[in-house]
Amino acid sequence: MRILHLIPDLGLGGAQRMLTYAAAAVDRDRYRLQVAHWGKASALQAELERLGVPVRRLEGGPSLLRLARSFGRQVRLLRPDVVHTHLFDADLIGILTARTLGVRGCCATIHSFSFFATPRHRWRYRWLLGPLVGRFLAVSRALADYLVQECRLPVSRVRVVANGIDTARFAPDTMATPRSAPGPTVGVLTRLDARKGLPYLLQAMALIRTDFPNARLLIGGDGGDRSALEQEARSLGLTGRVEFMGAVSDSAHFYRRLDLFVLPSLDEAFGLVLLEAMAASLPVVGTRVGGVPEILEDGSQGLLVAPADSQALAGAIRELCSDPLRRRRMGETARQQALRFDVGRTAKALQAVYEELA
Repeated sequence: MRILHLIPDLGLGGAQRMLTYAAAAVDRDRYRLQVAHWGKASALQAELERLGVPVRRLEGGPSLLRLARSFGRQVRLLRPDVVHTHLFDADLIGILTARTLGVRGCCATIHSFSFFATPRHRWRYRWLLGPLVGRFLAVSRALADYLVQECRLPVSRVRVVANGIDTARFAPDTMATPRSAPGPTVGVLTRLDARKGLPYLLQAMALIRTDFPNARLLIGGDGGDRSALEQEARSLGLTGRVEFMGAVSDSAHFYRRLDLFVLPSLDEAFGLVLLEAMAASLPVVGTRVGGVPEILEDGSQGLLVAPADSQALAGAIRELCSDPLRRRRMGETARQQALRFDVGRTAKALQAVYEELA
């Protein structure tokens, strides 16, 4: 069966990593995959190609019309049984082009709440794409409920296919030499944009400075808010205590540098990086938004706090930094929880959808 994926780029975001994990896990004897995008070459593109998945870069960006024509050429060449799109412009281009060219099997994975904050975008999915998409695949139950209740998508076409990860990739290195940092190392790996709540994390680190003067914060990822966040860190007196690491291609190595992972998002459909950190046996602090409580049980694998609350965030970080034994126990429980979200389960769910649509 031929499956053609369309995604805007193959950067290091959650949707892109999820596509790569799933491509490695599906039954390659049964499903022939190809990925199209219009971004720059990246480490994930190289990883897909090593898996034997052809990657095609579309010409014509940023014009959606020219991109649609370029994607149409890929559809004619591959003659896919199913077109599977990811993220918003790809949904629009991919679904309309595929259906125009006679592809009946179309599905779209919805990775985020943020796009639907605008009424006209909800209209796009309800009235334009809704009748054309065989399955909308929500990465969490919270997101599925939102698509039905707020976007008015037919419940019969909305399916929860939770994200999964390659849990073996993030297994802790039991033979590694224990780290000897002078204080706890806290980390976050995410896009640097307003939705991720990073100013609250910087404020929280400033609040715990007296209790943990040697605590460090590693911020992995890049984005449009980087310069503003760097300025915020300086204004809070965190120079030398916060390291902006830019894009991180080896996330497993990043997690192994940490004692505690924090994701302070203001909204989050799932939180793939949270799951990766848990698979690395890290205790985690997350916000009580979107699909995060479906992954993280408060008090078991880590702590949940209210979003946009630097005081609550500081309290949770302080609580776990002060108790190494509790951190270790939570990390062990986090690893067991992450195993429930192995990508093999996700791949089986996707294969079931493909069989229904083809």
